[in-house]
Amino acid sequence: MDNLKIDRALEYVKQITEKNHGDLPDWNRYQDMVKNLLSDPSDRRFKMPHEYYYAFLRAKGMTHEECLERMGLPVRKKQQTEKKSFWKFW
Repeated sequence: MDNLKIDRALEYVKQITEKNHGDLPDWNRYQDMVKNLLSDPSDRRFKMPHEYYYAFLRAKGMTHEECLERMGLPVRKKQQTEKKSFWKFW
C-alpha cells in the first residue's frame, strides 16, 4: 500500500464524515462514492483499492493491526526478545 494514497483516502473519508454530520455511510454507498471519485469508466467490476478500504476500516475505529488482519494482509508483530549478554556463556 502507498502511504500517499492512504493519506488521500483518509482525507476523503474525513470529508464524507463531515458532510454526513459525523456518520460514515454504509459499505455499499461508500464503494459507489469511491468508484465515482476514481471515475472508473470501465464496465468490468470495480475493485476497491486497498488504501480506501483501509481508510474505511480506520474510520470505523479499528487499529492498524486490526485493519491489516481484516484486509488479509500480513501483520508484523514486534518480537519481544530479551537481550542476552555476549559474555554470558551459562
